[in-house]
Amino acid sequence: MRIVTWNIKRASRTSEVWKFLTELDPDVALLQEVADIPDSVRSSFAIRFRTAIKRRGQPQRFGTAIFVKGTIIDDVPLSSPYEWVNAELQYFSGNLVGCSVKPDGHPTVNAVSAYSPPWPVDRVRISGIDVSSVKLTQNPDVWVTDLLWAALKNAKLSGDQRWVVGGDLNSSETFDATWGSGNAEFLKRMNNLGLTECLRAHNRKLIPTFKNSKDGGVIHQIDHLFVTRNLYECITNCVPGEQEVVFGRSLSDHLPIIADFSEGLSVEAPAGNG
Repeated sequence: MRIVTWNIKRASRTSEVWKFLTELDPDVALLQEVADIPDSVRSSFAIRFRTAIKRRGQPQRFGTAIFVKGTIIDDVPLSSPYEWVNAELQYFSGNLVGCSVKPDGHPTVNAVSAYSPPWPVDRVRISGIDVSSVKLTQNPDVWVTDLLWAALKNAKLSGDQRWVVGGDLNSSETFDATWGSGNAEFLKRMNNLGLTECLRAHNRKLIPTFKNSKDGGVIHQIDHLFVTRNLYECITNCVPGEQEVVFGRSLSDHLPIIADFSEGLSVEAPAGNG
């Protein structure tokens, strides 16, 4: 089974992105900044898509999506015991798309495609609320990644359920060297939930995935692919897309993360929703 996560930078219907994605041949694709999808791609995948949101609440011109060569079974609800978190999860419902999927010939998994914007939750909306149980200790704000973590914590990822969580999380431990903003803390939190970050773990080093538009530097891994340990045990390879192709042909300023899992996954396990 091949899983790909990629921010496709508002690719149009005629963008070369779609040819490249088709050549990658994913069984499951977690995509962000999806602007338009050509009919040829729609015919190859079952798709769950929602429009992302701007900072002031207006809809973006792009959205977040899950593609599967197979069947989308049902939405996976993302929720928390905290009412304020649930309100924010609803507000950002177009940024966090979850559903259980059954790729052809492979087991059912719970998949979440996440786009965490480079701006935090509006402090006005959460003014007067104790957010300490969700907020990072090293950051003054609440971010969409924190809402995602709170929902995944509530989902209780232990047991036989298979989960994959991927996307443009705008979180890289290399940010901490400059801003000390708790990105490494977020990654540790996810690991403590029983999730392994495939690109870093499989290659045993940080691999940048983002090209900075100001200086062209490629030093930050802000895209991530997390899986539960029962999935990670079956991983055979995890690599980014080639910079010469993705950046050289201006397909996106993000590299896709491409992970392959062995046929040991052919034994079915229940997906469940938490």
